[in-house]
Amino acid sequence: MSDPLTDDEKTDLDEALRALRRAEQSLARAQAYLNRTAGRIGSVERYGQKAAVGRRVGWSRQHVTALANAYQAGELDQEERTEVA
Repeated sequence: MSDPLTDDEKTDLDEALRALRRAEQSLARAQAYLNRTAGRIGSVERYGQKAAVGRRVGWSRQHVTALANAYQAGELDQEERTEVA
């Protein structure tokens, strides 16, 4: 059975798929960066710090607390090394 796609169509689809994969990788790196930054800033022991971080990025104080705890435990740095590898 012959392939109904032309060579140009296959090339276009392959390029679009590669662009999507690159965008997914960039998004994962950006999310890890935001998690790490929010965790670092949220781990500062100032009254209202976690709530302020949460308001700024649209997350709950509880989520920021979890990120701050992970940051202090060194887990967010490990997460980024895993994603980059």
